[in-house]
Amino acid sequence: METTTEENIRIIFGLKLKKLRTDKKLSLQQLSDMSGVSVSYMNEIENGKKYPKPDKINELAKALETTYDSLVSLKINKNLTPVVQVLNLRIINDFLFETFGVDKGLLMSMMANAPTSLSALINSVFEIARNYNLQEEHFYFSCLRSYQEMNDNYFEDIETAVEKFRSDAGIEHPESLTSKQYADLLKKEFGYHLEETDFVEYPKLRHFRSVFVKGEQPTLLYNTKLTEQQKIFLFGKELGFAVMKIEKRPITTSWLKVESFDHVMNNFKGSYFAQALHVNKEMLIADLETFFAQPKWNPDFLVKLLTKYNTSPEMLFQRIANLLPKYFGFNELYFIRYSSKEPAKHLKEISKELHLSRNQVDLEYIINEQNYRRWITKTTVKYLDDKRNDADSKKTFADAVISQNSDKEDYLTISILRPMPELNNNANSVTIGFVLIDAVKKKINFLNDPALKFNKLKTSGELNYETPVALKKMKEEETRQAEYERLVNELQVPHFG
Repeated sequence: METTTEENIRIIFGLKLKKLRTDKKLSLQQLSDMSGVSVSYMNEIENGKKYPKPDKINELAKALETTYDSLVSLKINKNLTPVVQVLNLRIINDFLFETFGVDKGLLMSMMANAPTSLSALINSVFEIARNYNLQEEHFYFSCLRSYQEMNDNYFEDIETAVEKFRSDAGIEHPESLTSKQYADLLKKEFGYHLEETDFVEYPKLRHFRSVFVKGEQPTLLYNTKLTEQQKIFLFGKELGFAVMKIEKRPITTSWLKVESFDHVMNNFKGSYFAQALHVNKEMLIADLETFFAQPKWNPDFLVKLLTKYNTSPEMLFQRIANLLPKYFGFNELYFIRYSSKEPAKHLKEISKELHLSRNQVDLEYIINEQNYRRWITKTTVKYLDDKRNDADSKKTFADAVISQNSDKEDYLTISILRPMPELNNNANSVTIGFVLIDAVKKKINFLNDPALKFNKLKTSGELNYETPVALKKMKEEETRQAEYERLVNELQVPHFG
């Protein structure tokens, strides 16, 4: 967004007017008496709501002992520079002003009245962002994760929309629906045109799963290499966009460009809709009750659920992560996905992550806990990967382990490794884990099964859990501070010889 929009021109004019007035120590009433502009109208001008006509600008300029051209110019002094920088940030305009309706003029006015130190802080933030190459999408996805975590990853409004659509469309057993039936729903209910393609004429798009073309008849092009479960999810997400009348949505899968926070949020809503539509809530809750009641750890039970619901491990675990906090009281859980076409690169970069935790205030706890969760996930998935041989190239593996972090909290970590050779993807895993608090222990019967012992993982030195560097520095600083305080206290205590 540029400063030359009408709204920004009003805001900058109002800020300059207010700065000139306050520099001269004039009240609104005093400037009104000098210029003939009413107090109420002047207040609207300063708040960026109105832009005065030329004759009034002339009177204001005379009263403030400046020129017409200087007052209407978009040039500003150094004190207002950070304000204009914020006005130019698309991330701020999209996120604060458009998505959450924060009053732009009010916020800019507050910033303009802030001490110089705030301006220095804003400039420092810009400098940090440039130095670390932080992109808007990093902020958007981080905000989305926080939004999920604050809502325990369960969204009643989407659940309600799913139930209504399912009822209206007469869908009794969504888990039995095929991708063709989902495609038919898109065509029949919302007039979609669907076309399978290998994108051979568009080589730069050949790895995309889909391309959406908006028009009188919405068109969805989808990659011929997609698996049945991927098509089910893709078509279910499109149904979510259509049912919830979502206009701001991504046009490609994977992302061509992250345009705004609305796109990120709405993509999540469409994905949630797809998962909730295909994996029936009541049925999965009953299956989870049965699973947790088992006397022994039974990985085959989870693998069979993939077949029962005709779904991918990711969709199943994502849906489980929706329901565990709400219906089972598992409020400290996490979900992590690793995915790579090259096994050697697997476990180096997380492709999706969510953390629910009881402690969102203690930074040290948060960093330490998330680092541990990533480490135990890598260790468990590596164990699964090491168990495979050439004969297992198409086999789905599931396993679990009980481990303990540095805060003496026990975790149950469950991972599924599912190679996808049809997509040339030999390393695709999803993991869900939760802290074994009392509420969880009462729900799960198989926790004493020796098959869950940690030592079976035989962790290598490469994956040994270590305190993050940032935390080490924090602890060193705390130790030095304690030494300093002891020194000062000892010097202040009188010594009698």
